[in-house]
Amino acid sequence: MRLPIIILSAMLASTPAWAENRGVVVWNESHAHAPDLADADAQAVADAMRAAGFRTVSGKDLAAGDLRAALADLLRPDDDPGVRLVLLNGHFLHAGAETWMIAADAEQPDRIGIGAAGVSLAAVMELLADAAPGAVLVLGQGSEQAQPGAGLSAGVGELAPPPGVTVLAGQAGAATAAAERLLEPGASVGDALQDAGDALRMLPGGDDSLVLLPAGQQGAGDGDPVADREMWATTAAQDSAEGYRAYLARFPQGLYSAAAQSRLDQMAQADTAAAQDRDAWADAAAANTPQAYRDYLARFPSGRYADAAGRRLAELDAAQAPQAPARQAQPAPQAQADGPQLRGENGLNLTREDRREVQRSLNALGHATGGVDGILGSRSRQAIRDWQRANGHAVSGYLDADQLGALRRQGADRMAERDRQDRAYWDSTGAQGGARNLRAYLDRYPNGIHARQARDQLDRIESRDRNETPRGDRDDRAFSQARQQNTIAAYDAYLRDWPQGKYVRQARENRNALRRDNRRGNDRRELAPEDLLRLDPETILRELLR
Repeated sequence: MRLPIIILSAMLASTPAWAENRGVVVWNESHAHAPDLADADAQAVADAMRAAGFRTVSGKDLAAGDLRAALADLLRPDDDPGVRLVLLNGHFLHAGAETWMIAADAEQPDRIGIGAAGVSLAAVMELLADAAPGAVLVLGQGSEQAQPGAGLSAGVGELAPPPGVTVLAGQAGAATAAAERLLEPGASVGDALQDAGDALRMLPGGDDSLVLLPAGQQGAGDGDPVADREMWATTAAQDSAEGYRAYLARFPQGLYSAAAQSRLDQMAQADTAAAQDRDAWADAAAANTPQAYRDYLARFPSGRYADAAGRRLAELDAAQAPQAPARQAQPAPQAQADGPQLRGENGLNLTREDRREVQRSLNALGHATGGVDGILGSRSRQAIRDWQRANGHAVSGYLDADQLGALRRQGADRMAERDRQDRAYWDSTGAQGGARNLRAYLDRYPNGIHARQARDQLDRIESRDRNETPRGDRDDRAFSQARQQNTIAAYDAYLRDWPQGKYVRQARENRNALRRDNRRGNDRRELAPEDLLRLDPETILRELLR
């Protein structure tokens, strides 16, 4: 069996103004205890999904833990959910109304063990229910089925999708083609079914008029060079991994996508080096022997824990040779050269607040110090070295008067620009009021200038909504507003905000009627009498009593 591979791209939503489209693509071609699956390869779907700007998780031949990890990405909180598309090619087992996709390493599970051997499709569909304007789950099978254990049957059973979720099931090749078709702007579920013919079916409750990507839409953010440059300028100034991922999510083929990916790779390498330093120190401290500390210092002479390792080594050496003069621990190579520089920096007479200012400036410029405590330890020294290297100074980890002045000026400029961007974003979001605007500001600036104010206002709004307005009244009011506007967007908004509301079925019917009229060239209309006949009696009674 091939080694499992899970790939995640488009880690964050592009900006709060863009709904986050998400997708998961899994194709299990090879199984340890089930027939191999022909035509299961879905790499093309994963590539198309990323090109369309989706936050995408894809995996091949996944064991049980990896399969759950891939689908668990749908659990991530999302204040502004977009569409969802999930393609699962593999073997399925069912019992009654419940169906599971089994992992590539599953043996022959029975009804008791199936939960550990696969993933419940009911749970997957539940995670798709909040998608707007909807979600599609595509299930691909092979001609040969997995052998079920006691209490189970082979294949996909009779699922019960929640409102807003459309399920397609059939042959693996047809499922892959349908998922790829749905990623074409303007393509509907009906279009994908028509292309597949008898090889694919839609389960009851599905919406064949659902379109995941509106006609004319390109990959998220594509074709807008002004917006591309504007977002890149802001992202580069912030210089954070989250910002670069957000830029790539909105502009996967943007003008600066290569630069964004390169900077992300640099940050990942730095994180990896820091993790290796940490793990090596943890192992040395656990062994607590002179050789362990020497090994750590040989590998990380300027590491975060070099000072601590040197002290422990000196203590142990002294304890092992009590009759001889205490041996001095061999300092790290960098520390040997640090004496004159340290004395020079001491001549600056830096106060504790001065040292905090140094750390704040380094952090603002992207050189992490590990805290702002006024103690220039190993991480702060490494940050100074990084800054010196980036600015063409001699790399020592200690500052002279000229370098201190340059660092202060750069830090002040960067912090002033950051504050300017913070205030500008507040003016365009949180200052306008409303829960969505406040969340948008807090998503970008969780510790920003106005963060406390934003949280206080958001708490008041949410408290008012919870305590002052009964849920049923808000549902009635939301649907009434959608009916008054009578547009596709209005019904989409209702279905997004009230996925379990009293009027979900009627909102979907009205929206689908408007879509049918749009195909005939009408942008908007009032409901015709024949559409009114489709109203259920309970809705008619509510409307008459309103």
